[in-house]
Order: sequence, then C-alpha cells, then structure tokens
Amino acid sequence: MRKPAGLVLTVFAMLLVISTAAFGQATGGSVNGQALDQNGAAIENVTVTLKNEATGQTLTTQTTGSGTFSFPNTLGGDYTVTAEAKGFAASSQKLKVLLNQESTVNLVLNAAGVSGVVEITSSGEALVQTDTSQIGRNFETRQVQDLPIFNDPRALALLSPGVVAQGVGISGDGGSVGGTRPHANAFNVDGVDNNSPDLTGKQVNIIQDSISEVAILTNNYNAEFGTGAAGQFNTVTKSGTNSFHGSAFAYLQNRHLNATSTSEEFNIQTGVISEKPAFTDTRYGGTLGGPILKNKLFFFGAYQREPINQQASGVAYVAPLPPA
Repeated sequence: MRKPAGLVLTVFAMLLVISTAAFGQATGGSVNGQALDQNGAAIENVTVTLKNEATGQTLTTQTTGSGTFSFPNTLGGDYTVTAEAKGFAASSQKLKVLLNQESTVNLVLNAAGVSGVVEITSSGEALVQTDTSQIGRNFETRQVQDLPIFNDPRALALLSPGVVAQGVGISGDGGSVGGTRPHANAFNVDGVDNNSPDLTGKQVNIIQDSISEVAILTNNYNAEFGTGAAGQFNTVTKSGTNSFHGSAFAYLQNRHLNATSTSEEFNIQTGVISEKPAFTDTRYGGTLGGPILKNKLFFFGAYQREPINQQASGVAYVAPLPPA
C-alpha cells in the first residue's frame, strides 16, 4: 500500500515543479484602474468585471479603500470592463490588452437614476507607457502575418528602436539590443523557456500563422525576465474562441523568383555555372480553432510543412597516391 501512495506523491511533486516552471514569465498584460464618482472621489467595494470578448471569460474583483482595482497577467485581446456598486449606475469601457503592457482604466460611476455608459476603445499600444518602466515594442497578429519575417519572429526586432543586426560570425540570435551581444538575448513562448541549451538562441521555430502577438522588451524589463541581460523575445500563440476560425497559407521561394547573389553572378559570368543553382522552398499549412464548450473550453491547432530542394555543392577530395 505504501508504493502507490509514494508514486502519487512523486507524480504530484513533478507536476507542481513543471507548473511552476511553465508560468515563470508573464504571458499577458495587466489591467489597472480606479472607480470614481462624478466629483472624482474614490469608491470602495465596487464590483469590477473584466470580460474577454472572444472567449466570454470573465474575471471579477473588488475595489480597495482607495477605489483601485487590478487584473494582473491578463491574456491579450479585446475586453470590456464593467463597474457596479449599490447606489450607482453601472459603467463600462472597452479596451485592448497587449502583451507585457499595463492598461489603465478609470471608471466614473453616476448616481443611481442617472443613466449613461461610457465606452472607450483602445485600438493599439500607447506611444508612451506611463504605467511601467519597461521599454519595448509589440507586434500583433496582423503585423506578424503580413510582414516578411520568413517564419522567424526575431526579424521583428530590427523594427524596434535600439536594435541592430548582428555582424557575421557573431554568436547568438535576435540582433544586438542596446549594444549588448546577441547571445545575451532570451526567448519565451507562452511563458515557457525557448532558449537553445548549447548556444543562446531560439530552440524551436513557431509557425508564423499560429502567432497571436510578439513583444520585444529592450530595457528596464520586470524581474520575471531574468534569463538574459539583453532583449526579451516573448511570443504568445493563438487560442480557440467562441467562433470557429482558421487559415490556409503557402509561401514560395525559388531561383526564378529570387534575385541572383553576388557570388552566383560572378560564377555565371566566368562560366563556372550557366544559370542560378536549383532552389525551391515551399512552405504550406493551415490553422484551425474554435469552441468545444462555449465560454469554457476551446481548441486550436496548426500544421506546417516545408520541403526544401536545392542543388548540392561539390566537395573536393584528394585521394592518396600509391607508393612509388
């Protein structure tokens, strides 16, 4: 009887360790704010509800004695925040939550009998983040899919201030952030470490059409991002929602579409080769997500295949001569 009990305890301990490691980094943003009356005075014990418009998930909290409320580590997306209190009419606002950013919402409640709902929609990230010292840039789904990043979100880093491409022969991935070496960058996917164990860089590629948002923090990031001293590359993948959604994609590169490189042009002109070497890179796949139980359980999956056909390069080999 002791062996099964010991096995259960061992499995429980392993799951506890795994769950702790999996949520080491924040995988969302945060929503903070204050409930005020018409005169600007704080209202305590206000019920504040945060609703995800895509999944129907709701989070509820109460305001403190100073009228403040907070929803930490909230998944990115479009939300509606509603405040309700006895003696006051309900008030709501719409906002967008972005990865690794803080959104501030102040809700003004009118006295009971005075109707009116204030709705404010935030369509993107603020130009200046006044609620956090973190410096970085966010790239949402449309940007990740439309920009030519060639299935590599690290290419987005070059669109962030203070980031330059790394030189030839420099180890690491993601470029030089703020003058630091690329091997000091850190990579996370859905809060899970994605660093290569042998050399700092990404461990696995993420299917481009499955990415929901990418946040690249370049300076003054919070304490949970302590695995690297340079840029923090945080990627969040898509999830299912209350409506079915999906995509099919195909990307093609070959020698007829690609420009001739300097070395290839030299070889063609000198007669070493008569045309550009054979090369075909076809990447295709699809995504699908939707509800299993509305407002409760969802699914999302992605598939990708990338066969590459290219001309092999010759290797010179000097065979030993027989003895004279």
